[in-house]
Amino acid sequence: MNQDHGPQKSQRRFTTLLFDVFGTVVDLRGTVTEAARAYLRDSELDQERAQLLAEEWFVLLNASLTEVCTGKRPWSGHDELMRRSLVQALERIGGQRAGRVSSTVEKLTLAVRRARAWPDSLSAISDLSETYRVVALSNASAATLTDLSAAGGLRWHCVVSSEFVRSYKPDPRVYAFAVETLRLDVSETLMIAAHTWDLEAAAREGLATALVGRKGEDPMDAPGTFDFRARDLTDLAGQLTVA
Repeated sequence: MNQDHGPQKSQRRFTTLLFDVFGTVVDLRGTVTEAARAYLRDSELDQERAQLLAEEWFVLLNASLTEVCTGKRPWSGHDELMRRSLVQALERIGGQRAGRVSSTVEKLTLAVRRARAWPDSLSAISDLSETYRVVALSNASAATLTDLSAAGGLRWHCVVSSEFVRSYKPDPRVYAFAVETLRLDVSETLMIAAHTWDLEAAAREGLATALVGRKGEDPMDAPGTFDFRARDLTDLAGQLTVA
């Protein structure tokens, strides 16, 4: 794979922008870590465990999503996998009484549904929506996408959850479903994400790609060949204006 990290401009003209949500549009890691700190403070436990709990949760959740995507695990919805993974993470981290697990799961999963948008997301998506169709394409459930979009003031033209095809990105069926359902022209569609694996899968389906740098996610100079590399969504919006 091309390791060039320099500026990469696309000659394509776009009508539709597909946005990954967790990590790209909303700060999931930061939100969950803060919620974990609040839980541990209430429990009078070591605050240093907050980051560990959040990271363990993400590792377990991503492993479960991969197992479903590859057929190693029967279909389970994203919300259910989140809960299972969080219970496992709490058991591994330890330090809480059994009676507190249920309430902790409720608090932290609620935090996910209210994950705060990155500072630039709201204005950038609003501005881009005046020129392009802006669509959320996420592994999150439709219910979670609805809640976090409402909480963060995110105004999409459409929301597409991978649960509609009972799988998860990077399964090619997820991208194909969005293209077919919305009757998109892949040559005029740009996938935007803070994760190289997401963009690489989208590119295999013929979509253009834009890597957005976000704290805690893949860096803007991560190896790979992408049509755009941007510091944030505001930077990407500027590049699209002059492309």
